[in-house]
Amino acid sequence: MGSPPPPRSSRRNGTLELKGPGLSLFVVSIALLVLAYITMILRIFVRIKIKAFGTDDWLMCSGLVFYTIACISTLLAALKGVGTHVERLSEAQMRDAAKWFMFFQLFYVASTVPIKSSICVALLRITLQRTYRILLYMVIVLSLFAALTTDIVVLAQCKPISATWDKRKGTCAPTSVITGVSYFISAVSILTDWTCAILPAFILWGVQLKWRVKASVGVVLALGVVASTATLVRLKFLPSYTIGEDYLYHIAPIGIWSITESGIGITAGSLATLRPIIKHIPFLSNFSSGDKSKTPVTPKLSHRLEVLKGSARRNVIPGVSTEIEGTRRNWEELSDGESQRYILKESTVVVTSEGGERGS
Repeated sequence: MGSPPPPRSSRRNGTLELKGPGLSLFVVSIALLVLAYITMILRIFVRIKIKAFGTDDWLMCSGLVFYTIACISTLLAALKGVGTHVERLSEAQMRDAAKWFMFFQLFYVASTVPIKSSICVALLRITLQRTYRILLYMVIVLSLFAALTTDIVVLAQCKPISATWDKRKGTCAPTSVITGVSYFISAVSILTDWTCAILPAFILWGVQLKWRVKASVGVVLALGVVASTATLVRLKFLPSYTIGEDYLYHIAPIGIWSITESGIGITAGSLATLRPIIKHIPFLSNFSSGDKSKTPVTPKLSHRLEVLKGSARRNVIPGVSTEIEGTRRNWEELSDGESQRYILKESTVVVTSEGGERGS
């Protein structure tokens, strides 16, 4: 976000050789875009396979569309001069680099809304606790507000918009304006990213899982923390927006860490739906392939079972004992649209009388 210095006299033309920050921006954009597509394709395959393709999947797909445009913009921005010292650039390259970087800013900010909303929608399906649900809705609303505010400022900072990359065509607001909104969107991103990364641990706290499955859950949560950390690192480079000399060279790290944040967010959000695939990996599998038996579960299996537990207590008959039986649910099943019905449908209340008769 911000405007490049006034164009200087024409410098050498021709193909730009990528070096330093420009090369890093180019490589990171390609690598994370490929990773995002791989995990998204696997996600779509799994969700269609188990017939659970829902709102969170549509949101993540739309986030990937915005992210793709953002990455294409960073690739073109790097090829045109972002991350390259000013003495190696022509006036045309400087203008083109600034233009594509502006497009990157717009679509990166737009991508954060559906990505975080997708994660929040998935988490809303596995918790009934009012506090957690309020927090998740707040993340969605806050992300949307911050994105709209930032994009409006980016588009309105110069009149006409083309003055953003060519000072000769109009005027722009002071760089302090764009720097301020950059800190605002970063602060909101840090708050919402860490909420999305940490909240699943509290939601799944009472779910009984084998340590191998917990390890796979931990990997997903760890990736969320990496995305959140990327936002923190980006703060260090935001003052680069106020640099007049060699502006394009210094803003490259902002693009790198922004692309990293959204790319890891898509990857982590998609990995959370891949348990049907991950469970076939020996180290991370929950059950052996031949384990089809049902095992008892405790009331802490899910917040949903509190309903059954309370119902059982209200219907205790003297001389009759009650127990709750059901299949152990994999945590990935709790993320689909049928989670509530799965748990209630496959959990049965078994009544055993003193005479040994059983009924459900």
